[in-house]
Amino acid sequence: MSSTSQPLLGTRSTDTSVSAWWASRSRDVLSLLTVLLLLGTGLGIWVYGTLPTSDPSTNPHEYALSTDNIRHHLSKLLDIAREHNNSRSVTTGHSASGTYVLSQLERFGNCDAHKQRFVSPVWTVTQPPTLCVREPYRVDYIHETDFELMRYGGRSANITRGRVAVARACTADKVGDVNGRVVVVTSKCLLFETAFMLEQMGARAVVFVRSAQYKQPSRARVRLVEWREGDPLMTIPVLSATHSVGQVLTHASRVDIETHSQIDEVETFNILCVGRTGDPRNTIIVGAHLDSVRNGPGINDNGSGSSSILEIQLTLAHTKFDPHNRLVFAWWGAEEDGLLGSRHFVHTMAHNWTNKWSVYEPRIEWSDIALDLNFDMLASPNYIALVHNGTDAPRNARIGSQRIQRVFENYFARHQYTYEVTDMRGGSDFLPFVQNGVPAGGVLTGAGELKTIKERLVHGGLARAALDTCYHRDCDTLLNINIDALQKMSRAAMYAVSTLASTVDLRGYLAGHPEF
Repeated sequence: MSSTSQPLLGTRSTDTSVSAWWASRSRDVLSLLTVLLLLGTGLGIWVYGTLPTSDPSTNPHEYALSTDNIRHHLSKLLDIAREHNNSRSVTTGHSASGTYVLSQLERFGNCDAHKQRFVSPVWTVTQPPTLCVREPYRVDYIHETDFELMRYGGRSANITRGRVAVARACTADKVGDVNGRVVVVTSKCLLFETAFMLEQMGARAVVFVRSAQYKQPSRARVRLVEWREGDPLMTIPVLSATHSVGQVLTHASRVDIETHSQIDEVETFNILCVGRTGDPRNTIIVGAHLDSVRNGPGINDNGSGSSSILEIQLTLAHTKFDPHNRLVFAWWGAEEDGLLGSRHFVHTMAHNWTNKWSVYEPRIEWSDIALDLNFDMLASPNYIALVHNGTDAPRNARIGSQRIQRVFENYFARHQYTYEVTDMRGGSDFLPFVQNGVPAGGVLTGAGELKTIKERLVHGGLARAALDTCYHRDCDTLLNINIDALQKMSRAAMYAVSTLASTVDLRGYLAGHPEF
């Protein structure tokens, strides 16, 4: 440092010196004040869960909902998963999860709760499959890169030097002789219908070749979409191969295939909590699936949704909420196996499927159901607040679904929370309802999709990272729960439930009558 360096600040005492100092430092001071202001605002939001536009006096049930209580339910579900091989699937901890939910409803709820039993097919893989071309030359293929055993793709098999037949059509009269062959299907066909037809024709295995636009093999289900007890399931192996692998298979004469899988039909259940008050002719279904995937505890997917609607029911009971329209809370089973619980409920109501009710079944008529609310994944760690787009619903459920969407959007607008509208075409338990003419809607926070830079600028979080990095994985534990998201989204659910349950002319609102 030079010997002529500037004196210390404490030696300056003139007005000119002070002004010069302020001019040089004012930007830093203002920046610090801005940071403190933002921190204070953020702390207020973290503590109170709302922005200054909050109105607890107008929406008391929304603010009566306890995030701590929801988190307590989540911890109980995690304990159950840990006692059942870190899973709450249909064959592991789902039954114990149901016992917990029923115990809470019986102690603190205000409804008639019971189980609706049904049968679900459970497909299990015990070892990775193998695929090898043996003639005219040998090629060993890589599982998950070159080929995949499709879900519900049959039971264990060991095919050595199986003869190959190529099917370039999807109907029995055009595929030729496939008896005793491994059939390579190159046409774009319906999966289960084609595979089952080929099995009935004597095929030993089926390989579906993907089109060139897909770089990975498919893991789609080879099963009837609306499967129910008594429907057929595949017994021979059904594989998917990439387009490039398919080009080799169509010129192969013999292949080896080995699979290690099984399909078991197990009895499982939905839990239905039927409200004792409110107009039964305007019943509102409030649903969330209770099961997890087999390889994870499912605390966000979907402990967050099922725990939220549990606490909503208990809170409404505690506050002596008197709905104008009847509420039926539903914890669906076997969602991860293809929405089987909600499909069973809908089809027993709408299409007279055989049902295994408990002896104290409260009566629900399909014509009484006015709408369905669905809550699936409410606390993703890198979340975006998402509202289902009612415009995606089929025509006979569209206007009502758009009206439900409006209710959720009112919540986010009132709090000045950012949100986005997302599709409502499939993937969760609202689907059987809208497919059968019942309006539906809900909120969610995202799964394995990546957050874009633009979304990060609007919603915060990390760009180019999954909204839930632990989606369908063993790390979906309490550490995977974003408490801020859980509070916002569970309160959005409570707002929608209490608002729609209090709507006097609910059918008129859902029909889009102009007075609303």
